[in-house]
Amino acid sequence: MEMNWVRWLFLFTVLPLALAVITGAISLSYFALLPASVLAFSLLFEPPSGFSVERSFSRTSLRVGEEVEVRVRLRVERGAGSVVVQEVVSPALRVVEGSNRHVFFKRPGERLDVEYSYRLRAVKRGQHRVSPVEVEGHHFLGLEGSNYALLLDEVTLKVSPRVPGIRRVVLRNVRGKPGTPPAALTSMGFSSTEFREVREYRAGDPLRAINWKATARLNTPLVNEYEREGFLTVMFYLDASSSMLVGGLEKNALETAVAFLIPLVLYLLRRGYKVGLYILGHETLLTPVSGYASASTFTRTLTSVGISPKEESLPLAVERTRKVLRGALPVVITNLKRDNFVGVKEGMERLYSITKNTPVLIDVDVYPNLEFGELVSACKKGLREELPFPAIAVSENGKGAVLQFLGVVG
Repeated sequence: MEMNWVRWLFLFTVLPLALAVITGAISLSYFALLPASVLAFSLLFEPPSGFSVERSFSRTSLRVGEEVEVRVRLRVERGAGSVVVQEVVSPALRVVEGSNRHVFFKRPGERLDVEYSYRLRAVKRGQHRVSPVEVEGHHFLGLEGSNYALLLDEVTLKVSPRVPGIRRVVLRNVRGKPGTPPAALTSMGFSSTEFREVREYRAGDPLRAINWKATARLNTPLVNEYEREGFLTVMFYLDASSSMLVGGLEKNALETAVAFLIPLVLYLLRRGYKVGLYILGHETLLTPVSGYASASTFTRTLTSVGISPKEESLPLAVERTRKVLRGALPVVITNLKRDNFVGVKEGMERLYSITKNTPVLIDVDVYPNLEFGELVSACKKGLREELPFPAIAVSENGKGAVLQFLGVVG
């Protein structure tokens, strides 16, 4: 297109001069002054160059649904012509305000100094990238080649899933002394022989725990406290196969599973449970641990998990994790369908034979949000009823249902 302008300018320069020579009408040559001046002027300037860019992000860590503002300042020192500046953003970061691509005009003899901003909304958890800033300067008549520069470094935005808080979870039928309320058992655990500290006596402490020497010396009731063992180990099996892609990029089954699994794991760790995790397809194993210090490891692993290109059956996953299953309560999280029903059932039967604890299935059901999904949901309900184990359906519109699974553990 730019070369077409050059041809037209050249034509309108030569044609009046030729007519003036042929006809002898010197006044016709005056029509060549303007296009000739433009051509001469364009030869004096090179394409825009001397680029410098500053860029800032209002935040680099956010949750799904939150927004980040990106501000860019561009300076161009030399040349004349159009300047194109742009950044490539991940599909999981949606531009909701402004634009990440702009075109400016650099005037001859003046420095171009402009600022612009745009906003990105995170639509999916994970680590998503914003490319370096691409700047390209074009000669306004295309008489010379363009100047290109790739400035600054790539920026990674860490997006966490938007997770609900767990205010109250009732635990029933778990291991412990008969008659002990589950909530109390959670905080008590079982005493070990590892000494922890001497503390003040509290109502309910057994008399055998009193430290009589320290009590007599300080004239206040003191007891010996020992480290507590976790009262239950929970082992999660998270399906990351292609079947968890149903629902689209933003609200698929895997995203829904991660959104409720993270707060659940954090809750259990905070309450003193041992928690383990195995991700099917990725063959990722986090052996059961206790203590809230492990929360960052689970959060980081779950936040970064994606759909696996490999398929892994639940029975195979059980065999690979057999060594860490002793006494654990297994929880399987998957999108239950007819084509994986047999494998899920067989895997849960193996879990029961190894742990002697009744496994629980969390069936992620995002079909109600899809067109004609009610029929699929009804089929999934029938499959859950065929399983000889507790099964709970969880969808985006019923996230609270996942909190009920601890209440059906038996």
